[in-house]
Parts: sequence; C-alpha cells; structure tokens
Amino acid sequence: MASGGTLVVVGCARAEGGLDHALGLAAVALNPFIGWVKNRGRATSHRPVSMTAPVRDPEVTFAEIGREARRILLGVRLRRRLFWRYTLVWRAP
Repeated sequence: MASGGTLVVVGCARAEGGLDHALGLAAVALNPFIGWVKNRGRATSHRPVSMTAPVRDPEVTFAEIGREARRILLGVRLRRRLFWRYTLVWRAP
C-alpha cells in the first residue's frame, strides 16, 4: 500500500457472546424499518427483491478478526456495526 493510503474493510463477523447476539436482535427488529425507509415511494409492488449473489455465513468472530488485524496492522481501528457487520480502518504510515 502506498504511504499515507487507507485500507477500509466492511465485513460480516460470526456472532459470539451476548453483545453480538444483542446487536443481532436489534438488527432483526430494525431491518424491516430500514428497508421501508430506503424503498418508500420507489416501488408499487410489495414483492421482495430477489438476491442472486452467492453468500455464506461468516466463519470468524469479531474478536478473532480484531486479534489478527492488530497483529498485522499497527494502529488499526475496528468497530462493530448493526446488521452483523464490522468496519476495519487502517492508515498506512
């Protein structure tokens, strides 16, 4: 990476522990509302959108991602996000 460059990763982590499961419950409750807000006024049909991208469940927990990232990337910042996501930001020296 070029000097002064920034690496940004948005990923999904496997749920583990109380905090992850609490965030998951919040995401389940918020998901229909967020979908409504993002799509109101766009569609007249109430049919769900078909998703065709291949997906698989996350295999690594947020804690495991954090340990490995901190080992490799000095000064990395990780944040948990809703909808089972995390962000990782690292700025190259």
